[in-house]
Amino acid sequence: MTPHARYYALHGLVATHAEETGLAVPAAQTLLRRAEVALAAVSFTHHPQALAWLPRAHGADALARRLEAGVVTVAEAEVPGKGGYVGNAWGFWGPYAGSEVELGILGTGPMPVPGPRLDRAAVRDGLGEVLELARQDTLYVGDLASLGERLCVCAGGDRPDGAWLARLLCEPNASAEAGSRAATRRQTIQLLARVVATHPVSRFTQDVGQVLAFGDFLTTDPVTRDIDAAAAWRGVALRNYAVGAWRRLWSWLVEQVDGLLPVEELADRFAEELPDMTVDAFLSSLPATQSTTGVPLPAEHALRASDEALPLAELRVLATSALRTGELTGRVRDAFLGQRGVELGPEWVQRRLEEARPMNLRDVARQLTHDLVARSQRIALSKARRGADGSLWLPTRLHEHAGLLYRTSKEGRGDVGLRLDQLGSVLATCGVLRYDDQHWSVTRSGKALVD
Repeated sequence: MTPHARYYALHGLVATHAEETGLAVPAAQTLLRRAEVALAAVSFTHHPQALAWLPRAHGADALARRLEAGVVTVAEAEVPGKGGYVGNAWGFWGPYAGSEVELGILGTGPMPVPGPRLDRAAVRDGLGEVLELARQDTLYVGDLASLGERLCVCAGGDRPDGAWLARLLCEPNASAEAGSRAATRRQTIQLLARVVATHPVSRFTQDVGQVLAFGDFLTTDPVTRDIDAAAAWRGVALRNYAVGAWRRLWSWLVEQVDGLLPVEELADRFAEELPDMTVDAFLSSLPATQSTTGVPLPAEHALRASDEALPLAELRVLATSALRTGELTGRVRDAFLGQRGVELGPEWVQRRLEEARPMNLRDVARQLTHDLVARSQRIALSKARRGADGSLWLPTRLHEHAGLLYRTSKEGRGDVGLRLDQLGSVLATCGVLRYDDQHWSVTRSGKALVD
């Protein structure tokens, strides 16, 4: 979930200093927050705006007013809560902590402590100057410009901390540990690097995701065909189209609710967007999902690129995904299906459509609308919380009462991320990958680590 490699090193550096100087938890918290403020400030001087391939340093947006004014009072900026760079007492450690423990950078505990695989010398050599900045009362943005090439969140690939982290992530010896997390991580990085080396890639999720989902590259390329994790990634990438279709379809339905709207009327609006035909005819109109040799064809991608109205296009994507339940095999199918028997899963959709073959597609859409609304309310009630004043909080944007719907805001319709973009930026900021001229490539040192 995290895009920056240098925070792994920064938190390891803070853990090292805290242990060696005997800092208690409050002092360690303050040091970590001040160090993150310093890293954000230096990174801002190097790149005031986000790069095309890398978000700004954590906290830079909250500090933007101070940074643009040229002066940051560290004691004010690091305070958690309103007016500071972040609300959490431990800064941005939380999102990184699990990965840092998994990698052995940190050990478990109530504060960052050095783990068995932390290279203390590498993090000191790479980011030690950040601790010096963290001790200062005031940071002047103009004085930080000369440090950007060494300390910016984008610069880890050329520094000792980046080289150490690249070895840790790529795990050159992990191949001997078949089935381990380290081996799976290494295989995923190998797979990503191989696709980057053989295809034009400007955005990981968009470009790499299509290679993972469709075509015969994974099974015919001399490198990817020997990567065990490739089959699982194919299943996950294909399943992601169905997940995205549900998100888009639900977002469209919620968007139709303006004021008070009967559920029946919402169902009718969905039905009106679909052709007057049987489900059997609808299924027969779907594009081919696999070649004569059993290779997945980009049917879902083609449907998304069509000029059909969203409800029809996304229903076609769901139906296409359901067809794959009887076509995929082995580990690809296992990863594609995921947890078996779940509501809205590909098998669930496949059963619903098969049972409804003689029915009119519009009637099925009406039923589906009622099902989705009921499901949303059921999930909201299961997560409801009662406030101190006795009020009931429901985590939903669509509310229903006595058959009438109203919404408090719109639903997002973006795809659920495969985390490929985050992995790619982490690999880039520790020197495995490089972004130039709107395209990704594998560095020489990266190639040596993944081959």
